[in-house]
Amino acid sequence: MEVKISKSDLIRAERMLTGIKSGFPKAFKRTLDKTASGTQTDMVAFVRERYNYKAKVLRERITVYKCPSYKHLKSSVRSVGPGVHLTDIAQTRQTSRGVTVNVKKATGRKLIPHAFIAPGRHSGKKIVFIRETIRGRRVGRYPISPIYASHPEVIYNTAENWPEIEKQADARFRKNFDHEVEVVLKGIA
Repeated sequence: MEVKISKSDLIRAERMLTGIKSGFPKAFKRTLDKTASGTQTDMVAFVRERYNYKAKVLRERITVYKCPSYKHLKSSVRSVGPGVHLTDIAQTRQTSRGVTVNVKKATGRKLIPHAFIAPGRHSGKKIVFIRETIRGRRVGRYPISPIYASHPEVIYNTAENWPEIEKQADARFRKNFDHEVEVVLKGIA
C-alpha cells in the first residue's frame, strides 16, 4: 500500500520545522508510525463490516513495521498467515446434522453436513473437521480433514476493497501529519 503526499505539503512542513532540531524527521516518523497502526485498525474494521471473522484472529495476522529511526523513514503493514479455521468465524455452531457457519454477513448461515467440531491433535484448539471419503464412501473414524475459511488477504486485495483501504490510510496519514507538525511546533514532542 502506498500513501501519497504532495511535494508542496512536504516542503511547507519542512520550512515550518527548520528551526527545531530533528523537527521534520520527528513529525514524519511519528506520522508514519501512527498511520501504520491505524491502518491495521482500519483493515480489521473493514473486514468485520462485511464478514464474521473474529477481530483477534485478524489482528494476529497483521504485522505493523514501524520506522526504526529518524534516518529510515519507512513503515509498513503486512498481513500473512495460515488458513483461518471455521471456529475463528463468529457464530460457528455444532448441530445434529453438522456444523453451521456464517462467514459472509450478507449470505446467512450455511450448513456443512457431516462436519463436527473437535479439539486439534497438537494445539487443543477447537477446529471444524470433516471425515474424508475413500472410493465414494465416508470413512468411519480416520482420516479427518480440517475445513478452512478464505484468507482475509483475499478480501483485502479485491479490486473493490483495496482502493477503499488505501483511501482510508491516505486520510489517516494527512490527519496525523497535520497533528504531528502542530505537536512539534508547540514543543510537546
